[in-house]
Amino acid sequence: MKVVPQAFYQHPKIEKVLVDGLSCVILKSVQHSDLQNERYLASHALTLVLNGGLRIETKEGDLSIVNKNQMILLPRGLYMISDIIPKNESFEAIVFFFDEEITDEFLQNFEVSDITNSNNSIILAYDQNIRLFTDTLITLYRNKNQHQFTKPKLLELLHLISLSDAGEAFVNRLQHHKRRAKKDIKAFMGDNYDKPLDIEDYAYLTGRSISTFRRDFKSKFGVSPKKWLVQRRMEKAALLLKDTPSSVTAIAQQVGYENTSHFIKIFQNKFSLSPKQFQIKYRKDILL
Repeated sequence: MKVVPQAFYQHPKIEKVLVDGLSCVILKSVQHSDLQNERYLASHALTLVLNGGLRIETKEGDLSIVNKNQMILLPRGLYMISDIIPKNESFEAIVFFFDEEITDEFLQNFEVSDITNSNNSIILAYDQNIRLFTDTLITLYRNKNQHQFTKPKLLELLHLISLSDAGEAFVNRLQHHKRRAKKDIKAFMGDNYDKPLDIEDYAYLTGRSISTFRRDFKSKFGVSPKKWLVQRRMEKAALLLKDTPSSVTAIAQQVGYENTSHFIKIFQNKFSLSPKQFQIKYRKDILL
């Protein structure tokens, strides 16, 4: 699973136009299909498809297809995303990521709506105002390293969308997501403990503040989230080391660790053997 926008910052073929923490504007152009790619969006995202298309499925099973010259709002969360690439062409998109500090400031301009909306995403038209905005932004800031303008330009984009035909639905979607309902911790953690997420991410995804998440988690599991995550991830790692020929790096990623050295250290503390030593010992036992 990729965590974005962080993974995009490391990608040599993705152009970073404006970047400020987890808020950014990037240009993506790929010629090979990226199918059924599980991603965790660490910030809300607006993706504007310039060529090709997107197939997006939420964890709840809601499906969205985004065509050329359409934008989709994807609130922070887990998704399965596939790039749709036309034959002999490339997939091209501009992606705007904006953190909650930006959305909170934006939403201060609107009264809280009582309208609810169960859809997790919303598709927007690439109208004349948005087209002018994006063309100007790319022209002015591309290759200029003017990252101090990230927040004001993203706020400007949100305000332009609020003035569009879908503006009311867009604002309502952001407000609704801010008031997201709590999810069952036990079921959610059982399904997602092996994702490369931290405690703050799990709290957010289950609709809780960090303090409430820690309290609710302890009442359900009897231990802290950190201890429980380490235990479950190490249990899965041990099984994979015994039963598969996968590399230590691959197994680390399968149990939620993007940093292999960190995974090795935790595993060794747990089993008094490195993952490689554990794997060799188990296979020797099998041969005997």
